[in-house]
Amino acid sequence: MTIPLSSAMQYFYRLLISLSGCLIFLLLHSGFGLLPSFAAEKIVARYGLFEQSLPVADIRNYAETQKVSGELQSFLGYLSAEDKQKFQDALQVKMSLDIAALDKLINTGMGKQILSFASQAIARRDRAGIEALRSAIIIGAKSPEGLGITSFLEAYPSNQLVIDVSKISKLAGMANLSSGSADAPPKDNVSSSYLGKIALQYQILAAQNKQFSGCLFGDSISAGLGNTLGEGTFNFGLNGLSTISLLEQLKSLIPTKVKCEKAIIAIGGNDAWYGISDELFSKNLQEAIALVRTMGNKEIFLIPAFYSTVAASLDPTVSAPLPKVEQINALINQVAETEKVPVAAAGLAPLYENNVLKENLTSDGDHLNAEGLKIYRQALLQILGK
Repeated sequence: MTIPLSSAMQYFYRLLISLSGCLIFLLLHSGFGLLPSFAAEKIVARYGLFEQSLPVADIRNYAETQKVSGELQSFLGYLSAEDKQKFQDALQVKMSLDIAALDKLINTGMGKQILSFASQAIARRDRAGIEALRSAIIIGAKSPEGLGITSFLEAYPSNQLVIDVSKISKLAGMANLSSGSADAPPKDNVSSSYLGKIALQYQILAAQNKQFSGCLFGDSISAGLGNTLGEGTFNFGLNGLSTISLLEQLKSLIPTKVKCEKAIIAIGGNDAWYGISDELFSKNLQEAIALVRTMGNKEIFLIPAFYSTVAASLDPTVSAPLPKVEQINALINQVAETEKVPVAAAGLAPLYENNVLKENLTSDGDHLNAEGLKIYRQALLQILGK
């Protein structure tokens, strides 16, 4: 496929964002002999004869201070204001990973395949692309801040990381970054996407025989928090999660004998988007609560489905109509009353105005930006008593 230059830069931008999302599910191997301890000083986008480079130090400085260097300004010039905010938000993602679980994941067929596939987008003169990726992920994940775009780049074992833009369109699609056809109905990404499956496999390995003081089950908004709810907690959030895939997730986790003293279920937005029937949603949510109760918890809390902005709710490729979200939330309240579990809605009130997501708390109309996630995180910490 031939990619226009402007689209090529968009793919470069998307790959940078995907590093903080899809690379966390790539593989670590603690016994791997690391390559020489270089660190990438710059990241280079190569598209035919065209190249554009960004100093890694400029990316970190932008992440921490939002100050833009001349070279970074040239790159940002390809992006809309909305995409610039998404890029800044992606730079804030820093994932704390269970190294032992990911060490086991290296032996799975899915893990080996995704690492091999990702290496194809990186141009190297040698054949050490897979080893270089693995080395960068190991060192980046072990950094004090966790694995993110900057820690990955700073750990990459070469003085530069060269991205072959012509080869990354498939990688961007695998990372669920492409919007797909406007005519295609939205899908449950957990059961239909490669990354959804490997993310669930990671959770299964990480939860084995563990006991947590708090567990969060939710969709992409919850997943965006990472493991930031404090020691002894685990975020089981997955992109695209609906009650259908929540049941699949719980049935996969229960055999691990994971225990959760408190459980928070934040679900419903994708059910509204996918157009699930009222009867099936209520049935699924009740079954999910029953499964969570087998995890030895003392308390279960429900979180209302998240509202979007008006503009996002009018675009069927982005979000559910606001009236449908209202309908789902009414069902959540009914199930909560039947199951005798509380709906913790008060802490989310600052996110909305008249049940519409505030524009300053989102970068795309549907998901929370860094400021919105702070409000959501604080609400969850209050529930957990932290």
